Amino acid sequence: MNLDILFNFTQMINDSGSGYGAQILEEMTASKPLFALDSGIKADDIWARAETVRECLELIENDDVKRQARQMIYFSAGIMPDLDAVENRYDYIENLEDTITSFKDSDDDFASKLVAIGPCGIDHDWESVEYEGREHDYFDHSTISDEKDLFALQLTLGKKLNMPVIVHSRKGFQETADVLKAVKWNKGVIHGYSYSRSELDFFLDLGWYISFNGEVTYAGKKGAADMADLINYVPKDRLLIETDSPYYAPVPLKNTSNTPNNISYIYDYVATKRDMAASKLGSVVEENCRKLFLS
Repeated sequence: MNLDILFNFTQMINDSGSGYGAQILEEMTASKPLFALDSGIKADDIWARAETVRECLELIENDDVKRQARQMIYFSAGIMPDLDAVENRYDYIENLEDTITSFKDSDDDFASKLVAIGPCGIDHDWESVEYEGREHDYFDHSTISDEKDLFALQLTLGKKLNMPVIVHSRKGFQETADVLKAVKWNKGVIHGYSYSRSELDFFLDLGWYISFNGEVTYAGKKGAADMADLINYVPKDRLLIETDSPYYAPVPLKNTSNTPNNISYIYDYVATKRDMAASKLGSVVEENCRKLFLS
C-alpha cells in the first residue's frame, strides 16, 4: 500500500541496467501500491522513460507481478530549471506541450498514465546533489527572473490542460510564492518539502498538497521536535509521501543510492511523528493521491 508519488526511474537504474530495474519493480509490487510516479527533468523525455520502464517490465518472469507493476506505474512530464531550459524557455515549453499532447493521444500502452506536469519550479540550492556541478554564477538577477518565467509557463500549461503540477522549490520560497500568486493555478503538490512551518501556511492556504521525502528523517535530536511539529501541522487530507529516488535515502540508509523500496522508512517516521499506525498513514496518503492524480 505504501505508494510513492515521485521518483526518477531512469536515473535510478542508469548505471545498473534493465535487470536491476526489473528487480526494483518486482520488489515494489510486494505491498501492492496503488500508485508509483516516475518523473523526468526534460521536456521530451517521457518517451524514453516509458520505454525504459517497458523494457524492465518485460524482464519480470511472473505474469501477475508484471501486471501489478504495470498497473502501479504513472508518469509526469516537466522541465527542471537548468540554465539552458531557462534561457530557451519558450522553445522548451512548446516542446513540452507538444510532447504531452502527442504522448497522451498516442497508442503507447502508457498513454493514459501521464497524469501530471513537473517537477518544475525554483532551485537555488547550489549544493544540492541533484545539481552537482551546476554553474550557479550564471544565475544573476535577470536569470532568476527568467527562471520564474519558466515556472510560470509550466503552471499556465497545467491550467490549460487541467493537470496537477509537481512543484520543486528549494531555497527560493519568495520566488516560488510570487509565481504561484501570479498564475493562480494551485492544483498540485509541493514535493520534497524543505521549508519551515511559517512557509507551510502559505502553500496550504492556496490549496497545495505537501509531500515529504527521506530528508525528514535527517532531523536528528536537535531538530526532531521542529520536524514533528512540521509533519503534524500538515492536514491529513493534504499529506503525501515520496522517495525522490535516487536521492535522499532515508535514515538508516542516508548517503546511499535511494530506491522506492525504501519508502517504508519514510512512512514509519512520519507515522510515528503523527502518532498513528503506518498502515493508517498509508490509507490516508492513498486517498489523497487518488484525489490529486486519479480523479
